Amino acid sequence: MTLAAAPRIPGDIILEPNERVLVATRPLFLWEPLMAVWLVLVALGVYGYATGDRFTSLLASAVAVILGVSLFVAWVPWRARWYVVTDRRVVARWGVLNRKQAAELLDRIQDASLSRPFPLSMIRDYGVVTLETAGEHAEETISGGLDELRMAGASRFYRALTAALTPKR
Repeated sequence: MTLAAAPRIPGDIILEPNERVLVATRPLFLWEPLMAVWLVLVALGVYGYATGDRFTSLLASAVAVILGVSLFVAWVPWRARWYVVTDRRVVARWGVLNRKQAAELLDRIQDASLSRPFPLSMIRDYGVVTLETAGEHAEETISGGLDELRMAGASRFYRALTAALTPKR
């Protein structure tokens, strides 16, 4: 029997003593096709410069700069957001400069459901895991959104969550 490697998570997620991470994932961000468009724009700008077509070169370069800055601005907060299932709770971590963490104990989760909207579900197993919790203010969401978790790897996350929620015999 082989032991599975621990999931990769950021070092600043606060775990309880002896808490074991089951799965960790991030929201879906389709940066690869956007990077391909960005590379085409850069190549078009270089081609326009090499052929002496100043208009094409300037236009492609300007759009490439705008797209590159937009990608970077979208990528930074995406990189900071994590969803983690441990053997005790579900943790959400977000924030670039001001890091925030919210957690929901597995004992308080009454229902978990998974929806996989087409066609995004075909890309990196995208899905939305919805959690319903017990408590006085169950209808209120924890800041950062622990009620609907939109993520890549949703099936794996949901399987780990339901396995952790299932009572052990």
